[in-house]
Amino acid sequence: MKAERPAFGVDQTFENTNDPALKYADPDGYPRASIHPMKFKIVQTPDSVYQLWEYNKSWREIALNKPHSQVPDISWFGESVGKWDGDTLVVDSIGFKDTTWLDPIGHPHTEDLHMIERIQRVDPETLVFNFTFDDPKAYTKPWEGHLTFKLKNDGIMTETIYTISDELSFRQRFLNEKPGLPIRTDK
Repeated sequence: MKAERPAFGVDQTFENTNDPALKYADPDGYPRASIHPMKFKIVQTPDSVYQLWEYNKSWREIALNKPHSQVPDISWFGESVGKWDGDTLVVDSIGFKDTTWLDPIGHPHTEDLHMIERIQRVDPETLVFNFTFDDPKAYTKPWEGHLTFKLKNDGIMTETIYTISDELSFRQRFLNEKPGLPIRTDK
């Protein structure tokens, strides 16, 4: 984590960040996508639960009552399987691309990350996610965290997509950098 340089915080700037989501416009990955200050929805079908994020129009599927693949594909949001334990959705996730951060301050992980979530609606307005992170190549022991969300009743999500052309345009406009790639000017 000492090598990670978020864009915000003590002695940090946008110019010297190595945050892959900011530097390369990579997806945030999970659980970082839920920490973004924009809305998300959870939709349940008979076979899956989906998390849909407003930011970058990304989504995550949690297959219900199924085992993990023998060899899961490595992906931004990992391979997630879930089951209900009373009123708690227990989600087991593996197969995460190791170039994402777990949060905006730079907690790294490897492809060996194994994450267990316990998602519970504690009252009509509050959803709590309790996480256990187990990654023996990145951490000396498993550790825990949690996120709490309050319900927004309007249900409206807008299109917010961040692309490399947006990033390059930002760098040219605000940082006076001359990107090595062409910038779209036909917007």
